[in-house]
Amino acid sequence: MSTTQDRKHLRVLLIDDDPAEHILLKRKLKKASETSIELDYVGDIGGAVDIVKAGGVDMVFLDNRLVPNNDFRETAPQLREAGFIGPIGIISSDISGKYFEEFRDYGVDFKIGKDEIDATVISFIVAEYTRDQLSDTCSEDYL
Repeated sequence: MSTTQDRKHLRVLLIDDDPAEHILLKRKLKKASETSIELDYVGDIGGAVDIVKAGGVDMVFLDNRLVPNNDFRETAPQLREAGFIGPIGIISSDISGKYFEEFRDYGVDFKIGKDEIDATVISFIVAEYTRDQLSDTCSEDYL
């Protein structure tokens, strides 16, 4: 078994009604060197549902507020109902609202302020939510 891990390839879907956020996140993702990240972008939850139903998305970054919906409490469940089982992260300019405390109740795995996103944070998120949950060795290997 190799002790070095192959470079991962990850398909991330950004759902945000501001196209500028796509450009900014794309620049930040280029600096996350451990993983090759393909960033797809869609500006509304309906389009996002279609994309996740088609498959191939590994992780979703979901803007908190997408018109005409109020916030992630309405949009994140739509992604889960569409069959998406990967990690969903809420990104927002302000994550201080009390309702953010209940993010897991709506099928969300993590939340992060847009101003906190940089290459280090992205690398951590990718490592945390895509790592193999199984050990490279198990007790049966030593029998």
